[in-house]
Amino acid sequence: MDAITAMHTRRSIRDYEERAVERAIISDILWDAAQAPTTPLSGPFLFHVIEGAARIASLGERAKAYAALRCSDAAGSSWVDKPDFKVFLGAPVVIVISGHADNSESIQDCNRAGENLVLSAHARGLGSCWVGAPIPWLRSSSARKELAIPEAFEPFAAFTLGYAASVPLPRSRDRPDIIWA
Repeated sequence: MDAITAMHTRRSIRDYEERAVERAIISDILWDAAQAPTTPLSGPFLFHVIEGAARIASLGERAKAYAALRCSDAAGSSWVDKPDFKVFLGAPVVIVISGHADNSESIQDCNRAGENLVLSAHARGLGSCWVGAPIPWLRSSSARKELAIPEAFEPFAAFTLGYAASVPLPRSRDRPDIIWA
């Protein structure tokens, strides 16, 4: 699949098959993600791969409980009150991308790597979804300890990954406004 086709046909997947993803495929996707443009800092990314739907579901429940206690009044947090909401969408793999905590450009570096990740996954026949809901929990000391995220790094992006059980229809998009200056 070429890059243009991948950009136009990729969808956020929120329904996954139960089958595992081979580690070799995950490694290849992360290698592709690491090709993203970065600041001159050496080794800008740290990838944490979490496997196993049951473990991931348990982590998602903890992320949801954390958000319910700390973020329930924040805009966009209505998901914490939905009993059926699954933070990690039933995926068999979750990938967390962290950047150097002392680099003000780390969030951009991680987001560029994230875009490469979702395009690589799609080109390889896998589905993914960028999930923002667990980020506050992932930054908590308990989650950082459990996932072995070093103090020198900050989690900036999280993604579900797996084989899509269903793919949403494309949304109609208008061409963007352009100002030629």
